[in-house]
Amino acid sequence: MPLTLRPDVVAEIIRRVLDGRDHRDVVVDMIDAIFVSDVLDFFEQVVKAKIRNEGITVDWYRSHFLNDQVDKDVFAMNGGLNMKTIGNKRGTQRKEIVIEESLEHHDRFLELVDSLTDDAVSIDLSLTLGKVTVHLDLNETLVVINALAVRRAAIRGGAWSTMGKRVEAPLMETLCRIFEVDSRYFTRALGKDRALREVDYYLILPNGQRAKCEVKLMGRGNPESADAIHARDTDVFVASTLSDRNKRQLDSANVLWTQLQEPSGFIRFHGTLRRLGIPHVELREGVDYSTRINRAIQDTLGLGQLGTRN
Repeated sequence: MPLTLRPDVVAEIIRRVLDGRDHRDVVVDMIDAIFVSDVLDFFEQVVKAKIRNEGITVDWYRSHFLNDQVDKDVFAMNGGLNMKTIGNKRGTQRKEIVIEESLEHHDRFLELVDSLTDDAVSIDLSLTLGKVTVHLDLNETLVVINALAVRRAAIRGGAWSTMGKRVEAPLMETLCRIFEVDSRYFTRALGKDRALREVDYYLILPNGQRAKCEVKLMGRGNPESADAIHARDTDVFVASTLSDRNKRQLDSANVLWTQLQEPSGFIRFHGTLRRLGIPHVELREGVDYSTRINRAIQDTLGLGQLGTRN
């Protein structure tokens, strides 16, 4: 199933980032919830298969979870991959590429199962559905363990990718709204088909020039920051955390940056707007702007009244 973020979850992540707090536990909680649901569904299918006297083999997993009837997002997850990984590797997300990548991963696992099988080792995993209990031998247990491991890895990768796509552009707009920037001075990027792109954002200068913005909700010292500014010709960089090295790289490249995960970190965005000559309201450090932040999030996401931070 494609991973999605509810608007209230997006709002909570943005609020935490702008409050200078760590937002990652919100995403981890979402990953755990999705994984638990997936585990229960998978176990139910395993038990039903055993009741039908089907062996839980690698080929059983392949025929049930890696077939043409499965949605490409689910197919990738069942193969232990996520769509972002496949897209980055092959430059496309067509279903035939998803199938190819996932089946390659499946075949590598088949070799691993064969190498781990040892007649001297005995494992008996029991699963109960209602009043029915089934038992899995070593090979079946290895298939189940792998299925859970690759699914969690795929869910984790998909969740972080989805978080970036769903949060980064609204976060940029929220920043603009906090400083009361008129909507004519900021915009989402358009793709070749004139449809809104998922992340890219622009600040529009009074003379009509566009400053390209990049947003990364990443861990401190993540090298992706340097890759992003050089590969995408970035003018404005907004991140949750930046290392001193990241900051030096950005300064050297003449990129205007804002680090959010520190006390009143968003206030630095005022300097970016000032350097670009974009009209805005100047804010001061040491003031509680929670009401202003909540209103900006509400206006950006079109939500009802939001509560203030704890």
